[in-house]
Amino acid sequence: MTLIPIADLVVYPDGRTMRQVNAAKVHAIPIGALVEMENGARLFVVHYARDCDQTPLYSLSADPEDTVLAEPRFYNRGWTNGWDEASLKVVTP
Repeated sequence: MTLIPIADLVVYPDGRTMRQVNAAKVHAIPIGALVEMENGARLFVVHYARDCDQTPLYSLSADPEDTVLAEPRFYNRGWTNGWDEASLKVVTP
């Protein structure tokens, strides 16, 4: 029996996988933008990330200048990570 992750199944008529479609998506919210989460908390977008299926995700911080990874592969401790675009609302001044 062979196991294939769902993200690698060809599910689009043009022959692409979910992973390929998600990888082609760009992050729509700019770094530095003030966003409001569903619970009403407001934080700044400080880093772009991707899920295992290549869905664009966002890392947030209370400090808009905290944009550098602590180490090449590790997030900063003050960040909250893994927010997708649908769960964030950009706050316009």
